[in-house]
Amino acid sequence: MAVDRHFFTARTQQVERPMRVDHHAYRRATRVAGLGFMVQIAIALVLLVFGILFPDTVFRFASFYVFGGVLVWLSLLVIFYQHTQERLEALEEDELAAARTGTGSVFESSGGGKVAARRLKLMHSWLIPVVSLIMAVYLAFGAAGMFRYMSRLGDAGQAGRDFLRTDEMGWAIAICLFFAAICFIFSRFVAGMAKLPAWQNLRGGAAYGVGNSLVLLAAAVGLTFRFFDQPQVMVWVAYAIPVFMLLLVVEILVHFVLNMYRPRIAGEVPRPAFDSRVLSLLAAPESIVRSLNEAVNYQFGFDITSSWGYQLVLRSLGWLVGFGVVVLVLLNMMVVVEPHQKAVKLSGGEIVGGVHPPGIMWKLPWPFETAVVYDVGRIRKLPITAQRIENPDVQVWAETIKTDTVWRPFLVGGGAVVTTGDVGFVSDDSHETAFAEVTELYSLVDAEMSVRYRIKPDGLLDYLNFASDQRQRRSRYTVRQNALKALAMRTITQHLSELNLDQVISIYRGELIDSLRRRIQATYDEMGTGVEVVALDVPMLRPAGDVAKFWDDYATAKAQRQEVVAIAEQFVAISMVDWIGDPDQVPAMLAAINEWRRLIDEFGRDGPAVIEKQVEIEKMFSRSGGMLAQLIDTAEADRWVKLMHARAAVFRHRGELAAYRAAPELYKQREIMRTLSANMANRRKYVLVGVDPSRVNLAVKLEETPSLFSFDDALSSDGESGQ
Repeated sequence: MAVDRHFFTARTQQVERPMRVDHHAYRRATRVAGLGFMVQIAIALVLLVFGILFPDTVFRFASFYVFGGVLVWLSLLVIFYQHTQERLEALEEDELAAARTGTGSVFESSGGGKVAARRLKLMHSWLIPVVSLIMAVYLAFGAAGMFRYMSRLGDAGQAGRDFLRTDEMGWAIAICLFFAAICFIFSRFVAGMAKLPAWQNLRGGAAYGVGNSLVLLAAAVGLTFRFFDQPQVMVWVAYAIPVFMLLLVVEILVHFVLNMYRPRIAGEVPRPAFDSRVLSLLAAPESIVRSLNEAVNYQFGFDITSSWGYQLVLRSLGWLVGFGVVVLVLLNMMVVVEPHQKAVKLSGGEIVGGVHPPGIMWKLPWPFETAVVYDVGRIRKLPITAQRIENPDVQVWAETIKTDTVWRPFLVGGGAVVTTGDVGFVSDDSHETAFAEVTELYSLVDAEMSVRYRIKPDGLLDYLNFASDQRQRRSRYTVRQNALKALAMRTITQHLSELNLDQVISIYRGELIDSLRRRIQATYDEMGTGVEVVALDVPMLRPAGDVAKFWDDYATAKAQRQEVVAIAEQFVAISMVDWIGDPDQVPAMLAAINEWRRLIDEFGRDGPAVIEKQVEIEKMFSRSGGMLAQLIDTAEADRWVKLMHARAAVFRHRGELAAYRAAPELYKQREIMRTLSANMANRRKYVLVGVDPSRVNLAVKLEETPSLFSFDDALSSDGESGQ
């Protein structure tokens, strides 16, 4: 045992002997960095070309990440090359110093000639931090672009916005696994070199290489799940890549800030900010075990890792892990189905066997078979229409609906208060006329509806075969829920279009909900959904938009309109009775009048047919017995009276004419006297007899004597005379 201890002690001392750091050491690191640079470019180009030739979104995302490592290896190549130049410069300085003998001291050489050393210092001070910031910006913008691409998948009008999946899955898995292994092995090799202080900056390349392995391994896992009809895993991998890049960005920025405030130690090479500490642990996993051992020893206060118990655990670790794996496999094969549940077994996405009732169900371990358990007794709620943000206790139609989605009203028939055939005054424009007709025939209602359903006791297979549980992008519902929602919406829309506004709002509202529930259930049964509709919730049903607050005014106005129309119809009926007598004769009379007018236009007013039709119309009016018949009779009587007066005047004229012819002068004198006697019967007359007219001068004063009963004039006359 003493020999063994001496051997290990000597070996440890041999390993821990410091390595000579000269230009050869840095030249080897430069060659390794150059090899990493070429490997990184080759992997990135292969992934990019494969993702373009055989379209695949994950390969394109992975190539973008791998291209970022090119800058890391390039910066390491430059920095180690400069280290080589600095060592050569220092070697030359030492040789020159040794060659000087007696001419001066070694310390007389000024530092101004160390150009490579100053350039190396500037690179560590500026180049490496700038490269770290460029890496952070590159990864951040790349992750943002990936998230934007994924967020626009399936948008209408966005060409090329489909998630691409290659059909060459075999080649894709082979490329991913091969490059993942290459990157991991190379990273382990570089991480081993980085344990030496002179090569410690190689840890940044090793860490990024481990990142390459993780990304490619995730892509290989997603491709493997595609063989089991699980393509959604590739979408998750596509999301995981930008998330991983953002985490690296955060770590780079944190280390960049910490490096600014970390105190500088003379002769220490600063660690780049792009050197991920987390990925470095994965590149050197033995450091993790060593750290765990040290942590355990520190917690117990002594070297517990050297005790017999700890060693026993280490020797039995394989059996313990195997036993744990067996237990996990057995637990995975056993599925407990609760009393309110039912389950099915899936193999490659296909249902195997039938529906398993409550109890213990055995299956093959994952990934050969999986189990899906459904709660068939739970009542689920599916909103059919848009939902309000707040559901008030009292439904007030005057309040505006508050919702975060577009509210789409239902089309129903016009209300019963609408009078058909009377749309009011409209212009000759066809659009306005059509609008007026539509507003009279149809109405809009706002409704908030939700279906409460559950899986039928014997309908689980129909429920699973109807549609999938996959959730579409930017959708809160699965494909099955969207299908159930569309079927219910179609049924509700069809049934409401068969009813008018009054039936939906008030008359049959109680029966309407039950009728809609039965119709939705019939539609679901017809489509084989395996769903039982328990209830249809309708917390709100009202006229659409802001017109709901005027619903009472509208109904009142319609009632007033009906009242006005009824009064007008009553007035028409009374008028018809007064004027016609028998309102039933009005259509026949109007037809006869229209025929009479047509005959006038055809034969003229004096045509025999026109006169005959006119006589017929007058007889119809006379038989009706109304005021119009009385007017016609009165007009006929007046016509006969005027005719007889005219005839009497004719006969009188004939007699006067015979008298005139017999004695014209005597006839004239007689007529003059008759005229004077007729017109001057009530006039005062003065007769002057026997006086020569030439000697008579008449003074006539046309003054009317006041009446004796005019007291006002008499009093005024007396007052004037008294004065």
